[in-house]
Amino acid sequence: MKKVTVFGAGFVTKPAVDYFLDSCGYQVAVTSLQLSEAEQLVAGRENGTALTWREEQTETLDRLVSESDLVLSMVPPPLHPIIAKACLRHKRDMITTSYISPELEALDQQCKDKGILILSEIGEDPGIDNMITKSMIDQIKRESGSVRAIKSYGAGLPAFENNNNPFGYKFSWSPMGLISAAKSSAAYLEKGKRIDVPAEFLFDHHWLIDLDGIGTFETYPNRDAEKYIECFGLEKDVSLFRGLLRFIGWCNTMKCFSELNLFDSETVRDFEGLTYQDFMSRLVGEQKGDDVQQKTASFLGLKGGDDSIKRMNWLGLFEDDPIHTKTGTNGDLLLERMTRKLSYEPLEKDMVIIYTSILAEFPSAIEKRITSLVMKGERGGDTAMSRAVSLPAALAAERVLQKKVSLKGVQRPTDPEIYEPVLKKLHEIGFHFSTKTVKMKDQAHEGLL
Repeated sequence: MKKVTVFGAGFVTKPAVDYFLDSCGYQVAVTSLQLSEAEQLVAGRENGTALTWREEQTETLDRLVSESDLVLSMVPPPLHPIIAKACLRHKRDMITTSYISPELEALDQQCKDKGILILSEIGEDPGIDNMITKSMIDQIKRESGSVRAIKSYGAGLPAFENNNNPFGYKFSWSPMGLISAAKSSAAYLEKGKRIDVPAEFLFDHHWLIDLDGIGTFETYPNRDAEKYIECFGLEKDVSLFRGLLRFIGWCNTMKCFSELNLFDSETVRDFEGLTYQDFMSRLVGEQKGDDVQQKTASFLGLKGGDDSIKRMNWLGLFEDDPIHTKTGTNGDLLLERMTRKLSYEPLEKDMVIIYTSILAEFPSAIEKRITSLVMKGERGGDTAMSRAVSLPAALAAERVLQKKVSLKGVQRPTDPEIYEPVLKKLHEIGFHFSTKTVKMKDQAHEGLL
């Protein structure tokens, strides 16, 4: 019986644990900072074990890794290199859904030397989006075509029927991830020219996009798209954009949060004796006073009736209620307000959208090829986000444990021996991908995507 250790028991881990225990029949150890969280995922099943693990518990880490056949790391990204180094010490394969960090990438040659695989970016975004994109690219090349432009979009949003708050957003993944993503720079390519978007201007750089048969959304750049040129096997003069989707109004509000320094998650401040009104007054350079809502609008160069100001008011940021946390960061207070108002009710559904459009040139035609996925969560069951993030990782883990993956080193799932069986299995278990091909005229260009 194979044994898998799953580090992390957060929002999106449950479907992977269920798959390992119920479909594969593996022994599964699940760790969390809180034992109760791990116990909830194991749910009393015979082959499951719930444990606690913290970063400083190096002996526990080494023991768990050495006793495992494979490790699935679902902890916050800064902890992945720590777990990866333990996997190196004990020659164990590891899978994670997070972006490959420089620290993780630096382990590539060591992993190859020891004959182990660290497979990363195999979740929803990054993950399914890039597997779909690479599958489409490879098919185009098999048909003697060349790729001129790619636009790929991903989203985790409330289902349309449960989009019932002014932010058009609810948390289906780690709330701290929102702040981390909001402080990340981005880049994309226009006919080979790199367009850099510094983190402080991320939410200025957005526009509206109509997705065929789905709806109209805001999009803004998602991390550094240029790093995928090599693993996608693209020419350097291609256009490549990876974007996040949000309901309209999100980016302007996030821009206001950024200008107010509400995304600061490093500086610990004293909140004792303050109200939220006092807190906001200090952010805009006032010691204390009435009409903080108007003063905040003036600080941001907005009118008092601006939608972003109304969203802040709806969150309770201008209320004269005491802050119960004595110390914390601005980000802590923002997330406290947001999770209070932007969490899913028990029977509400979330929605995952993945949409890839490729402009391809063939000897006798120019085509726009589209692959899309719109998947909703199960009412009272698993969220779409948790399934879309953790099941690709679980399916890849199964392939690795079956010795059906030859790759070694730090890898993305853009090799056919990963993406082909994973995408096929995802379709079999309810991930229904739609495809469409549009014949273009000779004057077709990237803007038509």
